[in-house]
Amino acid sequence: MKRCLLLTILVCAISGLKAQTTDSVTNKFNKIAFVPFSVFAKFLDGDADEYVAKNVKYPESQTENIDGEIVVAYSIDTDGSVVDARLLKNLSPAIDAEILRVFNTMPKWKPAYYHDKPVKVNIGARLMVHADYSTRTINVAEPALKVITVSKNAIFTAVNGPPTFPGGADSLHRYLAKAISYPSELLKKHKGGKVYLQFIIEKDGTLTEMKAVRSPDDLLTQEAMRVMKPVRYIGGTQNDQPVRVQNIMGVDFDPNNPDKH
Repeated sequence: MKRCLLLTILVCAISGLKAQTTDSVTNKFNKIAFVPFSVFAKFLDGDADEYVAKNVKYPESQTENIDGEIVVAYSIDTDGSVVDARLLKNLSPAIDAEILRVFNTMPKWKPAYYHDKPVKVNIGARLMVHADYSTRTINVAEPALKVITVSKNAIFTAVNGPPTFPGGADSLHRYLAKAISYPSELLKKHKGGKVYLQFIIEKDGTLTEMKAVRSPDDLLTQEAMRVMKPVRYIGGTQNDQPVRVQNIMGVDFDPNNPDKH
């Protein structure tokens, strides 16, 4: 089954829908209040688009073949629940009801956050549907045109095009082994441990908003941050669009192997 395309469409930027939906659909999106966020909601049970495609069942009351597009708007509440699922473009009563059933019974998401507080955000999904009455099968597939995205400042915790370090993980390990200078006073005390750094990988691959979320010693934190701040990744993408991605990585300081990190 083809993957359907789940689009996180924030209602402040809906122009990309004009080629594939009617003006009335666009106008409906534009009437939904925009909610600012810093970290977008994340589906916790695999991929949300795959979940929808796999859980749609052929409705017995659908007695003819049908092909077309359905546009669904829904919200992720502050506790991660899917709420307010509604159709902005329908296809048939039976299929409409089945699509809404899948969204209304979707497992909880990790909610979106704005300044460390959960917020309710709105999402739009464009679904291309093929229902075959003779075989009682229904497929939810990807639209022909991938349209837009999310707020330019959104921060994702998971994307379908993850950021990568040039040359891969082995190249990053070699860089750390060469660049890190083990703090001498901690080495004398035989003190080490793992520093966990959290940072944002910007669209251009640079690292910002770096901080230690766990560390055995301030000197190790300072050294880990010193060598990571100039690092530049190949930026991440979501639906083929560059996005900001939050990452957490561990830098290991082993006094028994001070040149390996």
